Amino acid sequence: MREPRTVALLLAVSLLGGACAGTRGAPVPPEASAPLVYRSEAVGAPRPEALLVALHFSGSTPAFWDEHVQSLGLPVRTLLPQGPRPRRDGFTWFQADHEAKTQQGKTEDVERMAERLAELIREVRAAHPELRRVVVTGFSYGGDLAWMLALRHPELVDAAVPMGTRLLGDPAGALPASHRVWVLQGEHDAIIPVQHTRERVADLKGRGVPIDLRTYPDLGHDLSPALLEDWRTFLRQSLRGPVD
Repeated sequence: MREPRTVALLLAVSLLGGACAGTRGAPVPPEASAPLVYRSEAVGAPRPEALLVALHFSGSTPAFWDEHVQSLGLPVRTLLPQGPRPRRDGFTWFQADHEAKTQQGKTEDVERMAERLAELIREVRAAHPELRRVVVTGFSYGGDLAWMLALRHPELVDAAVPMGTRLLGDPAGALPASHRVWVLQGEHDAIIPVQHTRERVADLKGRGVPIDLRTYPDLGHDLSPALLEDWRTFLRQSLRGPVD
């Protein structure tokens, strides 16, 4: 059962705590400081104890996740943010030059947006103290952000299921052993070579990151029924939390 009214809020979330003297006079793109729009609602129970943060792909909207959240069949509070920049029939998370940047430039873009999303998670958790677990997921750019949230904010995120992600950034410290990251990707992804993902996951595992990879034959940079079934399985496990 959904709450009678969807919470749709505009939040002005500044980047890394706002402007600083070192950046004074530098041009700030509108989407870097514009309010982030998001929806947050309880599904299946009035006060769920788990929060699912779902991040849409470029050119999509938060509504993409509605049917998938319902298919979980679990009580959960959702946090469905919207990318700040219009693209095609939806929205995207980064400026138009994001793909032209170096690996470091892309990583910095994702880190900045992940900071803004972390602020949204803190806002929702403060408003709903009954929340005990936070799980993040996303596809493509949304997957990049879901991974970055798990990597940079282990104090906020208990588990992550990023899909079609480049796994940008490196861990600054150890992630708790209780955390889990499941990466899902098509084996014929023309945007992110699956061999790169395999090597990246192996390297991260070697450094103690609790991460695993599942790939799907004949699938490109897309979702499939088999992938979505695994997505539901991993999310149900994560949202329920460890069995005492």
